[in-house]
Amino acid sequence: MFQKPQDILFAAWSGEELGLLGSAYFADHFRDVYPNLSEGIGADGKLYPVVIANLNLDMVGRLRENLVLQGIGSSPFWKGEIEKRNAVVGLPITLQSDSYLPTDASTFYLKGIPILSAFTGSHSEYHTPRDTPELLNYDGAAQIAKLMGLIARSLGSSEVVPEYTEQRAPEDQGVRAAMTAYLGSIPDYAQGDIQGVLLSGVSKDGPAATAGVKAKDIVIELAGRKVENIYDYTYAIEALKVGQETEIVVKRGSETLRMKVTPQSRQ
Repeated sequence: MFQKPQDILFAAWSGEELGLLGSAYFADHFRDVYPNLSEGIGADGKLYPVVIANLNLDMVGRLRENLVLQGIGSSPFWKGEIEKRNAVVGLPITLQSDSYLPTDASTFYLKGIPILSAFTGSHSEYHTPRDTPELLNYDGAAQIAKLMGLIARSLGSSEVVPEYTEQRAPEDQGVRAAMTAYLGSIPDYAQGDIQGVLLSGVSKDGPAATAGVKAKDIVIELAGRKVENIYDYTYAIEALKVGQETEIVVKRGSETLRMKVTPQSRQ
């Protein structure tokens, strides 16, 4: 979004799983793509306020209980705006403040741009041939598109520019890790205040399922690394060697279980 009234740019990125490659390239080469707007870009490379917001939709086809809206902490603008626009849509929503996300929105947040990322949660068919069209919630996806469209229209027509809020990055967290190892574990990104990573499920016949990991397990350690949050877990997976057995530790109710798991390749 560039001028008042703001332009709205629709874009799709490749290379997200390998480290947000497509979105990062676009952001880093913004001056080359839009040389007429380069005067508004700071010497530090921050794109705000030339770009005033990034609305990200990543995995929004499987609405079940709640739509998760992430990045709320990137601007005080979002809570009131979401409440106002959702009044006519009526979606059940979970708000998450964190702006350092394992999705392309993080690229733009690191460039000083307020972000709002829509997500309906991981599932056991994620990254498998079993993720077929009949499993999609088409009505839910339409409602999500309506909500995000109303927010985009508001941003595009308003004189109000969302204020950027800088959050402290979690330890060891920058852009998305380049994940080559695969466990088939499915984090619950709407897990709330839990020490560790709650799993909403595990992919059938994946390494985690073969090891005995189950839905509702809480991962607290992987390959000798303590797991307190999704960032710890992401970077622990990044460090795994494909085909090399390691240990995963989970809490299951009152039990702490140690299991051997052998990562597979994502390729």
